Amino acid sequence: MSDLKESFRQQRYLVRCEVDGTTYQGNYWVAGMILVVSTSKGGASTQLANRSPEKLAMKLLQKLASEGRA
Repeated sequence: MSDLKESFRQQRYLVRCEVDGTTYQGNYWVAGMILVVSTSKGGASTQLANRSPEKLAMKLLQKLASEGRA
């Protein structure tokens, strides 16, 4: 049963960015065609639409940081 549970877990990746001299970090993962970024203060998601997950995750993290949610 635990092997079955593991197969449904999404692989998560660390993402970091710098905004105004402060470094922020979060995790991102892909669920189907949706990219999800989460931080300790919030999260965001968007469609991948043939874009690089890592670059898109960094953009979402920068947006979260500018909104005070990272």
